[in-house]
Amino acid sequence: MKKILIIFSVICMMAVFTTKVMAQVTLTGNTAGATLVTALTITNTTPMNFGVIAIPTTAGSVTMSTAGLRTPTGCTIVASGTPKTVAKFDLTGTAGATYSFTLPSSITVTKVSSTETMTIDNFVVNVDAAGEVAYSSIGTCTLTSGASSVLVGGKLNIGAAQALGVYAGTYTVIVDYL
Repeated sequence: MKKILIIFSVICMMAVFTTKVMAQVTLTGNTAGATLVTALTITNTTPMNFGVIAIPTTAGSVTMSTAGLRTPTGCTIVASGTPKTVAKFDLTGTAGATYSFTLPSSITVTKVSSTETMTIDNFVVNVDAAGEVAYSSIGTCTLTSGASSVLVGGKLNIGAAQALGVYAGTYTVIVDYL
């Protein structure tokens, strides 16, 4: 009998220690949501082209403003030939929304069918005809009435005795809602 009592006591103790304690907490009134916006679109309506430039004997450059004015340093601009154009990007999206506009730090253009290169840097921008600013100062932009226009100029760096020819390259522009 003593053995039965001990076994029964052990079984009861095990039952006490293995019983799960259940507690339930309910939190109501949690929120969820979403904001729907018109998808951003960007179109490069005008490519950047510095026009025709005479090869300098020493390193030089051509700086182009967002108004299309070219300023040569150490080289000569040729009036005829391929017209110069500033890059123009047209954006559409949700009216009144803010966005960021991101350019690379520089663009490399390569001589067609060759390996010689030049770089374009020191970008300037003009957002919605608000006036030209250095790209580093662009800040936050707004899609007034759901559209925006960004003009981009910069500085073409030409090496001493740069190889004669046509130079071209591509680059990536990123726009994103803020």
